[in-house]
Amino acid sequence: MAKILDDIINGNLKKGKAKIGVGLAKKDDEIIKSLNKAKKYADIVIVGPKELGKVKGFECVLVENPEEKLAEMLYQEEVDGIVRGTIDDFKTLEAYQKLIGEEKAKEMKELSMLEDAYGRQFFISEASNPGGWTKEEKIQNIEGIIKFMKKLGMKPKIGTIAGTRHDTYKRRKAIREGVIGILNKTYEEAEEVAEYFRKKGYEAKNYAIELNGAVEDGCNVLVPQNGMVGNQWFRALCLIGGGKILIASRSNLPHVYEDNSRNEKDFEYHVKWAVAWANSRKK
Repeated sequence: MAKILDDIINGNLKKGKAKIGVGLAKKDDEIIKSLNKAKKYADIVIVGPKELGKVKGFECVLVENPEEKLAEMLYQEEVDGIVRGTIDDFKTLEAYQKLIGEEKAKEMKELSMLEDAYGRQFFISEASNPGGWTKEEKIQNIEGIIKFMKKLGMKPKIGTIAGTRHDTYKRRKAIREGVIGILNKTYEEAEEVAEYFRKKGYEAKNYAIELNGAVEDGCNVLVPQNGMVGNQWFRALCLIGGGKILIASRSNLPHVYEDNSRNEKDFEYHVKWAVAWANSRKK
């Protein structure tokens, strides 16, 4: 999967540099080192608070509200795209959504593509705490991922995950209240979402609680019970377990908006992807 993505990125990088805004809350030598590496692909503008101070070798925009400024620069097309970086994610996104308007903001899709410590690669359908809490949200997010995968020539294999085992659900499915009732609902939604995509002609299965089974079975679209669980997968796989965040894009928007985990230290790949993405949109 990475080879396909790398081929697309490298092909679009040949079209030239793009101007990319990167949010930086405070100086971090590892992050700055990665941004220096990324300068071969992009003209990078660092946006941060006034106390950040100038960062040697970079154009810097220092303001009281860097989240609002980064969003404004993207909206005004002062940059070709942004990597959110280490400034606040929700403040940045909310500022941008206000600028583009409610209707366009509703069309946003999240694309989180990860690589685990064994080199296995997959998308997580929802990795933001507030999202993915309903069957409808899950379906919408998966459809956005499938659309993106098709552009890359990838074939989706979908694994939905529940909060209870298959046999436990069968024994307790009549319980509708309390924690057991909540777990039963996640199982039913996992079944319904998998069935929805099977009817669409895709390979999809409810793996109950067996996330490891879904990965071992080669699923490349993993569907958590909700965004809070997905967020913890994201952190466990990449920030603790030795994996890597390949892309974390907010797609289907008027501009190139690449997100990330603020705990990351290496932003080179995010910048490369943002440049390639921006170049692909140029006529």
